[in-house]
Amino acid sequence: MGAVQKLATVVIVGRSLSRTAAVVHELKTHSGNPNVDDRLADLSRPGDVRRLAESFKAQYKRLDVLINNAGAIFSQRHETPEGFEMTFALNHLSYFLLTNLLMDELKASAAEVGKPARVINVSAGAHFGAHLNFNDLQSRKRYSG
Repeated sequence: MGAVQKLATVVIVGRSLSRTAAVVHELKTHSGNPNVDDRLADLSRPGDVRRLAESFKAQYKRLDVLINNAGAIFSQRHETPEGFEMTFALNHLSYFLLTNLLMDELKASAAEVGKPARVINVSAGAHFGAHLNFNDLQSRKRYSG
């Protein structure tokens, strides 16, 4: 008898119900893995990030790999309802907040399997040539996408 293959559970996060469901369907179909779940959240909104983390923790006790892959560039300055500049909120604050909210699950996974859990932060090359003004992180004085 061959070895039993254990398939990973994959949780996809998206803003759009239809687009996220399509990705889940495609992953299940092409991988043969039925263990693909989804969550809806606008990651530029700290409240959504908090609800996402709570929803994840309510269903899962472990997290072996967290891939933070949200991002956008906006040609005009926008603020989230919480008052954060949208690009900064989505591309930086969301990664930091979500990772910290899920830190206990990452640590539990590492302890259970005896090797570190992983956090992967994905970015594009848009930051090359960019300048970050630490005295104006919300880009209120000068904005450039």
